[in-house]
Amino acid sequence: MRFWINFSVFLTLISAAVGKTTFPEVYNSEPLSDESLPSADQAAAGFTVPYGFEVSVFAAEPEVRNPIAMSWDERGRMWVAENYTYAERNKRFDHELSDRVVIFEDLDWDGKADNRTVFYDEAKNLTGLVKDTHGLWLMCPPQLLFIADRDRNDVPDGKPEVILDGFTVAKSNYHNFANGLKWGPDGWLYGRCGHSCPGKLGVPGTPEADRVPIDGGIWRYHPTRKVVEVLTHGTTNPWGHDWDENGELFFINTVNGHLWHMIPGAHFKEPFGPSLNPLIYDRLEMHADHWHFDTGQHWTKSRDGKANDFGGGHAHIGMAIYQADHLPEEWHGKLLTWNLHGRRLNREKLARHGSGYLARHEPDQFLASDEWFRGLEISQGPDGALYALDWSDTGECHDSTGVHRTSGRIYRFSNGKPKAPHIVDLDNITPLQLRQLITHPNVWHYRQLLQSQRYHVYQWNHFSSALDLLHPENPTVHRLRAFWFLRKTANLDPLPYLNDPDEHLRVWAIRSLADKWKLDTLQGPRHHSEIKKATLDRLIEIAQHDQSSLVHLTLASTVQRISAEQRLPLAIALASHKKYAADHNLPHLIWFGCHSLGAKLPLLMEATEWPQLLQWGSRAIGEQDEKLEGSLAALLQVALDHPHKAPHLFKGLQEAYQGRTKTTKPANWNTVVEKLSPTLSLQQAISELSALFGEGRPLESLHQDALSKSTPLPARQRALRTLIQQKYPQLQTVCKALLTERPLNQLAVQGLATLDDPTIASLLLSSRKHLRGSSQNIIFSTLVSRPTWASQLLDEISAGKISRSKISPYQARQILSFKDAALEKKLTVVWGALRKTPEAKRLEIQKLKTTMTTKHLAKANLSQGALLFQTHCAVCHKLHGKGGTLGPDLTGSGRANLDYLLENIIDPNALVSANHHLTTLTLKDGRTLNGIITRQTDKTLTLRLLDQESTFAQESIANKETSPVSIMPEGLLNILKPEQQRDILGYLMKK
Repeated sequence: MRFWINFSVFLTLISAAVGKTTFPEVYNSEPLSDESLPSADQAAAGFTVPYGFEVSVFAAEPEVRNPIAMSWDERGRMWVAENYTYAERNKRFDHELSDRVVIFEDLDWDGKADNRTVFYDEAKNLTGLVKDTHGLWLMCPPQLLFIADRDRNDVPDGKPEVILDGFTVAKSNYHNFANGLKWGPDGWLYGRCGHSCPGKLGVPGTPEADRVPIDGGIWRYHPTRKVVEVLTHGTTNPWGHDWDENGELFFINTVNGHLWHMIPGAHFKEPFGPSLNPLIYDRLEMHADHWHFDTGQHWTKSRDGKANDFGGGHAHIGMAIYQADHLPEEWHGKLLTWNLHGRRLNREKLARHGSGYLARHEPDQFLASDEWFRGLEISQGPDGALYALDWSDTGECHDSTGVHRTSGRIYRFSNGKPKAPHIVDLDNITPLQLRQLITHPNVWHYRQLLQSQRYHVYQWNHFSSALDLLHPENPTVHRLRAFWFLRKTANLDPLPYLNDPDEHLRVWAIRSLADKWKLDTLQGPRHHSEIKKATLDRLIEIAQHDQSSLVHLTLASTVQRISAEQRLPLAIALASHKKYAADHNLPHLIWFGCHSLGAKLPLLMEATEWPQLLQWGSRAIGEQDEKLEGSLAALLQVALDHPHKAPHLFKGLQEAYQGRTKTTKPANWNTVVEKLSPTLSLQQAISELSALFGEGRPLESLHQDALSKSTPLPARQRALRTLIQQKYPQLQTVCKALLTERPLNQLAVQGLATLDDPTIASLLLSSRKHLRGSSQNIIFSTLVSRPTWASQLLDEISAGKISRSKISPYQARQILSFKDAALEKKLTVVWGALRKTPEAKRLEIQKLKTTMTTKHLAKANLSQGALLFQTHCAVCHKLHGKGGTLGPDLTGSGRANLDYLLENIIDPNALVSANHHLTTLTLKDGRTLNGIITRQTDKTLTLRLLDQESTFAQESIANKETSPVSIMPEGLLNILKPEQQRDILGYLMKK
């Protein structure tokens, strides 16, 4: 062991002697022994790398353990965050432990750290860090902290200062929380946040109403103005970001799409739950033309090398865009990210596409043979080599096997021996050195200027040197770096650069203006800043005539950063370009900026030909029709003046009015019917809207259409839907007659479900034979929606006429939600008693763990297990692409682990994602329904039920209760025989 390690131990003992708390002893909960862990040197030698590359061990346990993030200081030293408080699933976090920050220094640049210093060891939930010349920033959810070290002696000047709070660590989840810190070229501090831990950000003491909501995405903080802004919303769990040489930010997401171009103001795809904004109807898909697993097989097929041909798997962590001259030219500008299950580095080529960028997959690099390798970060060092953090464990990412805290590695990947970097003293920098840093081929050196907070060292000759580099004859990358430096240090006026011949300078001129307006807004009244008319006119002119699609994308992003009163002219100038109708980004960005324009939206619909914008605008007007007097008529006038737009406009209105039964007829509706009804493709929409406006065909005529077998099926379905929506007095007669017609019987059941008549239960039970297979489930879901019907169903089961297996755990939970003692007693007879106390659940889990041994599970009949899964689980859960959508997809869960399975089945409420909280609706027609809210406006609520998604008018809801319990009911295993328990557990663990 090196001397400096012993000396560090000595310092620790001295600190303890003077009263400092000793760093807590860590422990391992990972069941695999250290004997299966290869040495760091063995692991380094086991990497498959390109010809000429070398892998060295920069540091390894015990010097570094559980490394989760890294940053560099201006002296070329690596600062590493070690996280010990992250724990196994049943514990989530162990705050008896602490996280710490250690500093590593490679004095001779041979790829091995020579010095190690512990800077801070009292952190909790440490997920990110970044240096500047005044101290260290730490992401420790729920807080962003700053530890000052202004004399730079590697000893904190005092206790951490809380800079921001509100980064929630959800009680129902311990993944996806805030992480990662980096300085951007604009001088802001950037970070990331996952979907499962939505937060409300602000400086300490910020009132709740003034906090900034975040639900996945990218945020940033201005260190001198002391304001926070959420730049994007969505994505599941971003865990890596970096800027290319043009200052475009890209970030990696661990699942559900892996790569995005960070466009300020964007709402990105998030498959779990609706947007925080009810007017955001669709979100941007990822900016890559590929996936790193076979999407036809589900992402868990990426394990064990099965997705190697695609790129290794679904999970991505850590990211860097290489910008140096040490590695071969083919590496320059490539986006690099660790593929967790593939144990490799994915390399992506970023190329312009449409208004933005698209990533294309290149050959994978740095394949690890060490099964413990868990790459968490990749970073470009001062010498141009790549440095990687290895968490070094066998679990994580749905492998809930425990945490191995006593291992960790840092590797250097180099193309031969790198040159030792020349480190500049930023306190005594000369104008020539400043110029050399700005033009250095390794962006690492320039970035030290960006994270420096020592502005007092700069004189006029420094700024003059940077201004010289702004001349158009210089390379774009040097001009941009000079622009960013002067913008941060000298308050450079961006207006002249709106006319620059280089599109990237024009982009950054627009962003600089937008940032100023946003900062004024954040620090002033809570409304968007007014901008000078001359400046707005200039931006509109650019929107009309500039040939750069990237400039247009930047302007579209800027729309939402100016006052609502000034947005429309700029949005119209952009939305008038027909060439962007199918663009990946621009229709979305225009809508993200214009969705709140209300009564002005018809003017945008008049100006644009973009189908998505027409549909979204129409839907927003329909949803707010009573608030926006005259807007619906104005929208319909657009349809009259431009009939080719009518299909998109009417589609939006149909979506807006789903679940509603009546609204005020617009003044020009009769004209619409007269002029547009002859168009065959519009007839269905006009018929449905006419009924909504009280101007449709007589209900008696629709009654005839629904029953007539000579009427085309779509017309019959349309007629029946209208009768249901309008609560037709003879609805029971119509639906009863259609129960035997298979194309219409499911819709007929839905109609009967709205009627509070005890005789309907017998009618539905007797009509089961007319519904095929799993479609019969709609009968049972309907019967458990009313207490009297549920009682009759349980009587049938008790009498042996219906198998008790026909009742799913979800439907049993539905019956219990009535809180009817007699019903619960009946349910107990046919279903079994539910063990409700935590102690009883713990004992049940322990009992099953004792009986369900590996030997016993090996005898499982997998075919029977598959049938049991289809009967009891598939109604709610998908497995390998098949099944319901009410519950989480089980394909990617930790099913191979018996503890994980038993905890989730027996105690499903232990950890509940907000996406799966149970909502109970009591409708005014007497039904009680349990499900998940997928969308909600002031007019309607959409609930995902067991067999369908249904939209209800808010006025039809008598009561709504959302509880933190899981939609997964307890008691699934109670209704199964011991051999059936074995079979279904064996099936889930092996498939």
